[in-house]
Amino acid sequence: MLIPHDTTILVVDGSHMQVLRNRGTDAAPDLELLKEQTMRNPPTRAMGTSAPGRSFGSAVPKRSAYQNSDLHQRREDRFGHAALQAIASLNREDAPLILIAPPHMLGTLRSELDPKRHAQILAEIAKDFAQRDAPDILALLRSYQP
Repeated sequence: MLIPHDTTILVVDGSHMQVLRNRGTDAAPDLELLKEQTMRNPPTRAMGTSAPGRSFGSAVPKRSAYQNSDLHQRREDRFGHAALQAIASLNREDAPLILIAPPHMLGTLRSELDPKRHAQILAEIAKDFAQRDAPDILALLRSYQP
């Protein structure tokens, strides 16, 4: 895959984010790290200790429990939203964009992304590469076939 000059690349998972930019040419990309952020995200069992609530039927003497909240997943989704805000804070709205994220996070990013930015997306790659360094990400982009 050719990566146009000045393309923004967002690599994110539930707790680690990298924003990179191609400062090289289309054929010889050179990825520059613009921003990196990490969040500590403990499992749900460490964050929530109370049992789910109960509901009581009004017509019959029946009780049922509400579903447990997945606090860990909520924090991951909020982190994805923060990653999109990080791109917006860099004032790079006119630059082409490549998204690299695990499938669930990619869905979260799609739903949160500004509709004007959808036209600028060059590729959406469903891989967990947030913990990798720039040469590994560049190798993934070069081997990617849309």
